[in-house]
Amino acid sequence: MTSIPTRLLLLLFIITIPVSAEEFSFDASEYEKKTFDFSGYIEGKQEAIQLQPERPVYTFIYPDEPPRHWLNRSTGTVDLTGKINMTNVVTDIHGQAVYAEDTFVTTKEYDHIMDGGIRWSPATYYSLDVGKRVQRWGKGYAWNPVGFIERPKDPADPQTVREGFNMLSMEWTQTFNGNIRTLTLTPVLVPTYNNLNPDFGNGKYLNPAVKLYLLAWDTDIDLLWLSKGARAQSIGFDFSRNISSELEIHGEWAHQYGFEKNTLASSGITSLSADNPDSALLGIRYLTAHEVTWIAEYYHNGRGYNTTELNTFYNFEDQAVRTDAIAAQQQKAKQLMQSGYSKANPGENYFYLRASANEPFDWLYTTPAITIISHLDDGSFQVTPEISYTGIPNTEFRARAMLLSGNQHTEFGEKISRQRFEIYVRYLF
Repeated sequence: MTSIPTRLLLLLFIITIPVSAEEFSFDASEYEKKTFDFSGYIEGKQEAIQLQPERPVYTFIYPDEPPRHWLNRSTGTVDLTGKINMTNVVTDIHGQAVYAEDTFVTTKEYDHIMDGGIRWSPATYYSLDVGKRVQRWGKGYAWNPVGFIERPKDPADPQTVREGFNMLSMEWTQTFNGNIRTLTLTPVLVPTYNNLNPDFGNGKYLNPAVKLYLLAWDTDIDLLWLSKGARAQSIGFDFSRNISSELEIHGEWAHQYGFEKNTLASSGITSLSADNPDSALLGIRYLTAHEVTWIAEYYHNGRGYNTTELNTFYNFEDQAVRTDAIAAQQQKAKQLMQSGYSKANPGENYFYLRASANEPFDWLYTTPAITIISHLDDGSFQVTPEISYTGIPNTEFRARAMLLSGNQHTEFGEKISRQRFEIYVRYLF
């Protein structure tokens, strides 16, 4: 490679050569930040889903439908992002329009704002932001125990775009010489008043939170805090460090105070209890010489249910869908599902493993991958092989299969689907 001094001499030589306008021209405006940016994509997706009508969750979701073993779903998405760049102010908005249709349901969302707002930067080290934002706290790939002020990821597809919350945030950065090279302080307010952020929690609160970022001893470190309000008071810590150019290690730890958990007893009585759970994640990312990227993570969900508590709920579900069950019992089962029992990964201990290869066997523009998510306590798991192709400009093709395995009364065995096959094409502009 050409050294930096040689590059400078070469550049000076070119500048001093007398040339006409036709022979050489340089337009600095082409490299300046554009006043207006517009981008997005159009996506079409087709899914074939193998259902499990014998599972209670099928009856709760589709109470008036006869048993059906396969479901075909078509989805169209338009995703648009616009940005206006001024001297020290950036205004942006990101929205989606989605149309989904299957045998049971038709969904239309034409004015769904994912995020957007105004960011004012009066100095290079300071900025103020107001709007709907996703903060992306944490270093984990599939889970983020310290994601106190954001919606949870989908471990089956962690890169899926998530909707933000309305908030006010500030960012202040300082650089130093020494073992601590960078410090960034990010205070945040996530208000919950009337119809503002109803999905964040109940009650009228400002919900202040703070993240302190440090680049210390070549390690990325975050210290995080959320006040008591619409959500439980929480503190957390995360880190990420490159052990070598091929190996990275990361982790998270979160502690919550007075977290309220709704638990079902074998008698059928529910109780709301307050606890101070600890959640943690430890993971690695490794790149092999053959350009295969491995991601492995262990996740302990301190807010989750143990296998005994989950079995109690599954038994209650079985009783609620019997023909002689009373309507109140069925309604209670639905409420328990929504309160946490049927959310993604409601258990305590999980393992995530993903391997993706960049253009293996000289398959240009092709990336195959496989992902495994396992509930360690009950032995159920999900395997997702997939392949993507980007050989056509601005276009991505992707196909994947989600294969679930588990006995009755296990997490992945009690899902509404046993298999899911999907293919989509996305055009970016």
